[in-house]
Amino acid sequence: MNFSALAISIGLLLSPSESGDNTNKGDKDRGGVNRLEQSDVTRTNPTRTDPTNADPTGDELRVLRAHKTDRDIAIDGILDEEDWQTAPFASDFLQSEPVEGAEPSQRTEVRILYGNNSIYIGARLYDAEPDQIWQTLGRRDSFNKADWFTVSIDAYLNRKEAYTFGVNAAGVQLDGIISSREVNTSWNAVWESSVRVTNEGWIAEIRIPYSMLRFSAAEEQSWGINFKRIIPRTSETLQWALVRRTERQSGIVAHYGELQGLQQLQTRRNVQFTPYTVSRMLTQEGNPGQVVTNTEADFGADLKLGLSSNMTLDLTVNPDFGQVEADPAQLNLSAFETFNRERRPFFVEGARSFTFDTGMGSGLLYTRRIGSADPIVGATKLSGRTDGGLSFGILGAATGANFNPDRFYGSSRFRQELGLYSFIGGIFTFYNRDSPGSVLTSMSGGTDWDIRMSDNTYKFSGYASVTDRNFSDTPEFSSRGFAASGEIERIRGDLTYGLTVSGSDDEFNPNDVGRESENNKQRLSTRFSYQLNGGQPFGPFQRASGWFWTFHSRAWTDGLYRGSGFYLRSDLNTRGFQKIEISANADYLFGGYNIYETRGLLPWQAPRKMEASISVETDSRRLWTVEPKIEYEITDLGGNTLELKLKTDWDVTNRLGLSASVKFKRENNVTAWASNETFSHDSGSWKIGEFSGNPSELSYGEYVPVQTATNLSSVFAGMNPYEGTDEYYVSVFGERDTEVVDFTLRGNITFSPNLSLQVYGQLFTAKGYYEDFSILANPDTLVPVDNYAKRREFSTTSFQTNTVLRWEYRPGSTLYIVWTHARVDSFKLDPLDNVTASGFQDGTLSQIGNAFSVFPDNVFLVKLNYTFLR
Repeated sequence: MNFSALAISIGLLLSPSESGDNTNKGDKDRGGVNRLEQSDVTRTNPTRTDPTNADPTGDELRVLRAHKTDRDIAIDGILDEEDWQTAPFASDFLQSEPVEGAEPSQRTEVRILYGNNSIYIGARLYDAEPDQIWQTLGRRDSFNKADWFTVSIDAYLNRKEAYTFGVNAAGVQLDGIISSREVNTSWNAVWESSVRVTNEGWIAEIRIPYSMLRFSAAEEQSWGINFKRIIPRTSETLQWALVRRTERQSGIVAHYGELQGLQQLQTRRNVQFTPYTVSRMLTQEGNPGQVVTNTEADFGADLKLGLSSNMTLDLTVNPDFGQVEADPAQLNLSAFETFNRERRPFFVEGARSFTFDTGMGSGLLYTRRIGSADPIVGATKLSGRTDGGLSFGILGAATGANFNPDRFYGSSRFRQELGLYSFIGGIFTFYNRDSPGSVLTSMSGGTDWDIRMSDNTYKFSGYASVTDRNFSDTPEFSSRGFAASGEIERIRGDLTYGLTVSGSDDEFNPNDVGRESENNKQRLSTRFSYQLNGGQPFGPFQRASGWFWTFHSRAWTDGLYRGSGFYLRSDLNTRGFQKIEISANADYLFGGYNIYETRGLLPWQAPRKMEASISVETDSRRLWTVEPKIEYEITDLGGNTLELKLKTDWDVTNRLGLSASVKFKRENNVTAWASNETFSHDSGSWKIGEFSGNPSELSYGEYVPVQTATNLSSVFAGMNPYEGTDEYYVSVFGERDTEVVDFTLRGNITFSPNLSLQVYGQLFTAKGYYEDFSILANPDTLVPVDNYAKRREFSTTSFQTNTVLRWEYRPGSTLYIVWTHARVDSFKLDPLDNVTASGFQDGTLSQIGNAFSVFPDNVFLVKLNYTFLR
């Protein structure tokens, strides 16, 4: 089937019509009116003859008219220029939290001016108790517990994404891009703001250069816009254009108001050149007790070049990310890779332009691959949007040691808007590794679509993708695979639901550039979500909602049943501003096989699992909040898992914020894969491979006798030897006990909005052992082994800290002073060692003590960058 042609045809058929609708639909339901005010009150009802002016929510569309100014506006938080007095203002904000649609406790007025080079936002945030305004300092882009004002600008009026600029009552800035429900603060701009607390409340004044925005070249244009105010002491979130909970899944930006009257905007090219220099000192242990110190210096540069008002080129040469926080330690005993969050600024900024999701957290582009094997030599991005609604992004990067690139990564992504809400897109990724004896060329491509119907109430979305991996030296490892998904959903209303069909063959593998945990699957899933009482208060609750998801899965290749299950969650917000989450889930309810647990050998009939959890967060209006959580899982084979978590956040002062979390997890008698082993029967006795591997990987001398009496002869009776040999290559399972303790602490000391000290620390311990071993004789049968010859025990402890002093000494220019400290103590028992002592017998305190007896690695780094602006 040609998915691209189908999606385009549906999109053209279902695009909103050009017919007008001048009826007033929303005064009563909205709880307010559209309002323009100058010297007196004016009320408007915007025409609907243009689909871009169509009312997305069914409520009246909010409109504000921008006021032209020829003056230079001083950003001082006073708003005393004449233009501020004569400009129309937006008011009549409504609560989105805690009581949706209710009148706010405080009044807000926002005016907008536009000049030759910038747009200006002036907000008067009235407060009857100005001494109760929370002026909490924090690091830039840190959305802390303070009084906040934000403005979101959809400069293309495409109803899909918007630039967001925010400032709190202490002057802390936040900027990012909003496209779904949260602001992605990876995008950074150079702009000005000033705040001032008065006896009537507080004032926020903002100047945003046009060069920081992307918009069309039309002579007169309208932008999508919304304003938000947060009052933490009352737990209020106020919006000018109210985006109701029942509408948010259909796209937050789709429900913004409009800023009209922008004429003859003259943009300047955004040119930012940022060279950097870094010096680094590393201390570590050489010979026992000997300190080895290495020092080095490096330099590089970033360039951001606005090619036009709607196209930007980003370039980085020899980038350094030493100021980025280290990945947390984790215990992963699954068959799947651990995927860590991207934290590097160059790849985080604008990441949505390249995103191509394939479901369950997977996708065709995972930028953490870039630089994972060798340092990055250079990378570049080109992104933009045409006036015809085509958004695009092109990414290229080269990595290699000593500035000698031998790995190349590439991605190109596009999305074409169809009508007001729909789009169709495509992606192509490329990877080439050219190292001696290992030449690999890998490509993937796909198309995706999101077709909205019935005034953005329903959507049909999905993707189709292919991968191609070519090993020129070892063509037998080459592969070509396919994956696809289709989903139909209701996305507006108190009750939303969806049906998804997805699948991939066993050769689908985008993991050279992307990330995918599972292939070889067919899955049918459904979901339902419901806002109780229309999201309005009832009984002891401010609001409550429920969510249910269920699935049925089979293997793509042979239809093998892979299990069915469900996930159920309820979110409750009480009138005392506590949050309660209760969930339950089950897997393999009616049986089913895990085709991954044995790491490539037989499928295994997995045990039925049931899990339940509950968490409670204390009053969100308080400076100190605590969130305990408990999870418990059982299996029908007798295993159980208990996990306890405690998280707390504390604003100690308006300059010091602390957050901490502690987790304890304990597994008992959980049946799990331990290893794949080769057994040989020679001269009447059994032998086992010295290390785990198949017979082709073991020589005759790499087998050791099984010394103790065993039942291996009866275990292997009726089983077939490994292909072309007399040996048996099988999966060994055991009853696993593990224990994990994880303590994480973060602290932020903010001296000013531009100077902060951030401290991160993690103490992590994990240990585990296996006993009561068995061999997987066939997918349905585990046969116990008497006196198994090997042991499986491990323990690991790590302590790592990251301390960063950050000073933005001028807009866009930053000095970093960083200290990274790491201690790691790992113990893994020799499987053939029959001694009784092991790291698992050590208590948690002993493990911690062992870690602090290990010689640490220390990195001291000073990084300075300077941004030249044009």
